[in-house]
Amino acid sequence: MYRFPRLWSNIAKRHVGSQAAAVQQSSQANQFSKLNSGLKVATSHENSPAARVVLLVNTGTRDDASSTLGLTHCLQTCAGLTATKNTAFLTTQLLSSLGADLEVTATRDHIFYNLNCYATAAQELVLDVLVPAVLGAKFPWWEIRDMSTARMRYHKACAENDPIYVLMEAAHKASFRGNFGQPVLSPDYMIGKHTSEMLSDRFQSSFTPDNMVLAATGITQGALEEIGSAVESIATGSSSSATRSKPDFVSSEVHVQKPGALVHAALSFEGVALNDKDAIALAVLQHTMGTGCNIKRGSGLANGVVNSAVENATNGVFTTSAYSVNYTDSGLFGLSIIAPPDNISSVVSATAAECEKIATQGIDQNAVEGGKQRLKAAILMENESGAGAADIAVQASTLGAVSSPAQIASLVDSVSAQYLAAVAQRVLSGKKSLATVGPSYNGPFVQEL
Repeated sequence: MYRFPRLWSNIAKRHVGSQAAAVQQSSQANQFSKLNSGLKVATSHENSPAARVVLLVNTGTRDDASSTLGLTHCLQTCAGLTATKNTAFLTTQLLSSLGADLEVTATRDHIFYNLNCYATAAQELVLDVLVPAVLGAKFPWWEIRDMSTARMRYHKACAENDPIYVLMEAAHKASFRGNFGQPVLSPDYMIGKHTSEMLSDRFQSSFTPDNMVLAATGITQGALEEIGSAVESIATGSSSSATRSKPDFVSSEVHVQKPGALVHAALSFEGVALNDKDAIALAVLQHTMGTGCNIKRGSGLANGVVNSAVENATNGVFTTSAYSVNYTDSGLFGLSIIAPPDNISSVVSATAAECEKIATQGIDQNAVEGGKQRLKAAILMENESGAGAADIAVQASTLGAVSSPAQIASLVDSVSAQYLAAVAQRVLSGKKSLATVGPSYNGPFVQEL
């Protein structure tokens, strides 16, 4: 099963949670350990009736070489195909008979193998389905040609119908130099060009115990460590992947011309990494400036300071929403803007002006408090949804510890208006990039901002 890469507030909430581990010890509810092989094991909510198990591999599209662009996407679509122990048919039948599902998500930093199942069947499913399917993959060339290629085309067709996905990929292309600016999904010209040798080379270099995390909810730490020992026996060796270089942020623009009644724009600034001391404050800034509403069909237009400022400066129909995307060594912060073609230039200009005002003057204390409350609500709601396994997997992979939502909420409370003003000046005073999707022939253009 495929899902679009996590974007915007979901990424922000997950990675904001990760940052807290840098300054807090693991809580009693969340447990973390590191096995002799280097495999990291983390658990949360062990009494949950439903289990979620995540096998995180610390490799992503940023690791695709220029000659193998889209290789991570190909690895994603090969999940569940013929392996040493199970065939693709047996894997699907085992999942179906035990009431489970397996979905794979690829990002620029990681590949997530997510197993959702009943807690009573979790150990059996991990040992008999998840581990053999992932670590015993054989990558036969005929399945790559017939099944993986078809899946890759299907994924692209689905994703490119979503203007938000297209916008965020364009924002990365406008903001980062090199492979980090390449799309998460494979370029069209590379689909069908990936070989068994390419996949095997990436597998050998990246799918090693010291480069992976096993995280779960609904399973005890002891039981997951036993499962981790089985992973160790299959995945041997040490990672030989080259050290990642920090991506360069560039000030440029990308315009994807598409017919439609609306233009989607992303005004982006260089954000911060997961382990940056300002990550929590930047998340508060995101919610203070304004994000989408957590209530179904709620607009959230009254939340945040940017919408009201832009409304006072323009007469057009529009909406804005701040986003904060954090990676292991970089980040992207900005605002998504939607408006009709006739209004988009004025709305983007007004948004840029408000960003400059915030960078120089800061934000009112009452607005900051409102942003802190919305951020805490978003973190707690994310935790309530049961997505904790992926959250703690990222924490364990990046920071080597896990923390509870209560600890994170405490860190959010500690952010003062003065501290937030300094972070806003650091981020919003820097270089900016611009991306648009839609009929934006008459602008906006980054040099006008």
